[in-house]
Amino acid sequence: MELYDYRGFRVIQRSPFGNIYHCCTQKTASQWFRRVFCDPVVFRYTGLKPFRYRQLGLREACFDEALPERTIAIHLYVDYATYASIPKPEAFKTFFILRDPRDIVVSWYFSAKYSHKPVYPIPELRRNLDHLDMQEGLKYLIDAWDGFGLFEAQRSWMSSGQDVENIRIFRFEDFSADNYLFLKELLAYLEIEMPEPDFEALYDRHKFSEIARGREQGVEDTQSHFRKGVSGDWKTYFDDSVMAHFREVTGDLLQVLGYQD
Repeated sequence: MELYDYRGFRVIQRSPFGNIYHCCTQKTASQWFRRVFCDPVVFRYTGLKPFRYRQLGLREACFDEALPERTIAIHLYVDYATYASIPKPEAFKTFFILRDPRDIVVSWYFSAKYSHKPVYPIPELRRNLDHLDMQEGLKYLIDAWDGFGLFEAQRSWMSSGQDVENIRIFRFEDFSADNYLFLKELLAYLEIEMPEPDFEALYDRHKFSEIARGREQGVEDTQSHFRKGVSGDWKTYFDDSVMAHFREVTGDLLQVLGYQD
């Protein structure tokens, strides 16, 4: 776990929340959210320091104590039950980023095979993918991430009966459709108010073309962690056999999450 240091930055406005929790699974733009919430302008208009949870998460995540007070917990890779186990202050806000699990599988394929740093479990995934064609590789990753608990974690958030006052589920598809409007809506939900020039500068620092070194959203680079940034890519890569395997492994997950089969 890592707490960022913002000594020397003046706080202009303090958040009414003791903590903010960013919950997700992998491959839901978690590194983009990390960049945004680590930006000093967010600290200036919240007084909340970013707190990075560094564990892989999902079935491995465990919290025996509360997170540091006055922080924004960045990319908590957790299912709903694990999130619920975290002791929380009286005032808090939580958001979970949901993404079509088929797009997650495709994103993991390119990430595991080409762009992700060789940290657990990437080396083993990469070695195995090197011996498989793409369709068999996608099936392999469906099984692997089912084993890691990714699909189970997504299902848990939709089936939790969560407190709608303090928790909101945002969809990656809305993020990919319009990063600007998505960020506006997210900050409004979190009651983070900042002057328009500061918001515009925050957005410009973290828009896709900036972090992808000039490449526009939708233009693919398989060697980049920010490969493409679009939704519906699974339609290009899932053939009938991959889709059948996905259904066999995940059951009615698409319907539970609100995606069309």
